[in-house]
Amino acid sequence: MAPFTLPTLPKPLLAITGATLLFGTATPLLKILVDGMAPLLLIALLAFGSGAGILCWWIARGRRPAGGLPPATGREHWLLSGTVIVGGFVAPVTQCFALTITPAATAALLLNFEIVATVLLAFWIFHEPADKRIGFALILIFAGSILLGWNGESAFGVSLGALGIILSGFFWGVDNNCMAHITAYSPALIGLYKVISGGSIAAVLVIVLGESLPGTGLIVLALLTGFFSFGFGLILFIVALRDMGAVRAGAIYSAAPFIGCIASLFIFSDTLGSQFWLALPLFAAGALIVIHEQWNLGRSAAEKRSGGKRTMNNRKQQ
Repeated sequence: MAPFTLPTLPKPLLAITGATLLFGTATPLLKILVDGMAPLLLIALLAFGSGAGILCWWIARGRRPAGGLPPATGREHWLLSGTVIVGGFVAPVTQCFALTITPAATAALLLNFEIVATVLLAFWIFHEPADKRIGFALILIFAGSILLGWNGESAFGVSLGALGIILSGFFWGVDNNCMAHITAYSPALIGLYKVISGGSIAAVLVIVLGESLPGTGLIVLALLTGFFSFGFGLILFIVALRDMGAVRAGAIYSAAPFIGCIASLFIFSDTLGSQFWLALPLFAAGALIVIHEQWNLGRSAAEKRSGGKRTMNNRKQQ
């Protein structure tokens, strides 16, 4: 009788699971950090830690960063500039400032708006396909965002903190689409450009504004969060993207906001009103539809690619 052995998971699945956990748990950690230091200082420390994580991965793999930029078209230079500026500085700064006045669990759920922004921008600007079920899912997530952030006393009808998190989700959607259409640069190199550029801008502003340093414990926590969540997390996401494709990897990654929400509920004792619990099923239903549709789309694309390869091999043999 053969000995019982546990089934081993594919490496890409382990990679995207690790990336989802690291990115998901980053939201409550960011809330702890932003309550103890200036958001710009936090961005600079996160960038430094993230860059160190990427470089350590490269060294461990026996690779060194390329000395110069590979050749690219003018369009890709613009896309690279967009992901460096928006994803490296604008989006994280907006998110961190909004976190100062937003409960962590609420912020984690509102980050689902990134899905809405990513899909709509891909559909309108890059003409990627989207069916009616995806559209219905986006309506559910958008409705959940409005319900969760609603504040009748605000001039916009939505609380300032919620508006900031939603706006950061839009910026992350811009970043996602820019990265998805860059082919002349490796994802790891793009990540390094983002953290170096964003961290440098934040560091200069910290010096100019004369922001004070927090305690050593918070500095170490910020560096470790950048190192693991935004350094190793980025690398794991890149590994999954290369082996699983953006669609299937993105389907699993859609669970990150809910991981952040659950972690926040355990870490913080914030009082969550009825708006949170009414919006939660809307976010969950919308995300599940997106996950289901993206996973099926990715599987169909993978089957077509494998079928095409088999056909070509058969022709060669003949």
